[in-house]
Amino acid sequence: MKRLQKCCCCASTQTGTLITAVLGIVLSIATIITIWVVERHVISFKTFIFGEDFDRKLLALDIPRIILTVNLCFTILICILLIVAVQKRRSWLMLPWVVLGIVLAIGLLISVLHTSISFYLHDTDNEEEKYNYNIMATIILVGGIIYLCLYLYLWAVVFSHYLDVRDEEERGRYRKAPYRR
Repeated sequence: MKRLQKCCCCASTQTGTLITAVLGIVLSIATIITIWVVERHVISFKTFIFGEDFDRKLLALDIPRIILTVNLCFTILICILLIVAVQKRRSWLMLPWVVLGIVLAIGLLISVLHTSISFYLHDTDNEEEKYNYNIMATIILVGGIIYLCLYLYLWAVVFSHYLDVRDEEERGRYRKAPYRR
């Protein structure tokens, strides 16, 4: 992969990495607030493994909300670790974010495709309702792909900065004068 030299054609990859980490923290906090403020019946949860009764019991106990909140708290922690890594110029501290980022991108793609296909295949006899589901599926598909592209670009910015810092660390061991070690 060719490394990016700039973020958004004007900022360095270091600045882009810091912006990405701050965005991750802000979006995670906003999502946690939204998860706990929105009424329970609006959030849909299906395990696809167990029956609908089990899904309703899990939802009644707020298990999906708790799991999502814990995941988002770990995301906040990894974003804070990314900020520290940029400030201290340590590539190994950036690695958890890089790995998490690509895993989340794959999960986002699967989620967008699954959700839009589910809306497209929604079975109903009402033509107006079918039309509304098709519009919603198209919005989810197009919006999700745009969001995925933006996310992958920001991941590429962070990955490029990670590679730059890693290369700098490797070069630094042998190019420093003996009295500076």
